[in-house]
Amino acid sequence: MAECGLRRLRTRVPDPHALVALTSQSHLNRATESFLAGYNVIERRALASSLKFGLIAKGEADVYPRVGPTCEWDTAAGHAVLVAAGGAVTATDGAPLLYGNAARGFENPDFVAWGRGPLARAREA
Repeated sequence: MAECGLRRLRTRVPDPHALVALTSQSHLNRATESFLAGYNVIERRALASSLKFGLIAKGEADVYPRVGPTCEWDTAAGHAVLVAAGGAVTATDGAPLLYGNAARGFENPDFVAWGRGPLARAREA
């Protein structure tokens, strides 16, 4: 890849005491605020669309919680890019975010995109 001037995206190793969180520019709510309150977030950036997945994949942020309605087509591409860069996307209960759920109308559960896997150890007691 280097021959073409390309470089592989890699998530960064998060500092559990200094996380950078991304939030929705237009859908920030109390549930998201509550989720983030349980972590040591030192910086927050509000962004639109799937840019949040890309910034985590690029190593510029650590976590993106989404508590609110999204559909599979809103997240699938960003999810794939993030996983390829070393990240993870889980439902807020820690279960894998799965696709192809016609019974739910292809709606996602609330989810969290993580830079280097779920940061359970980073949660404050």
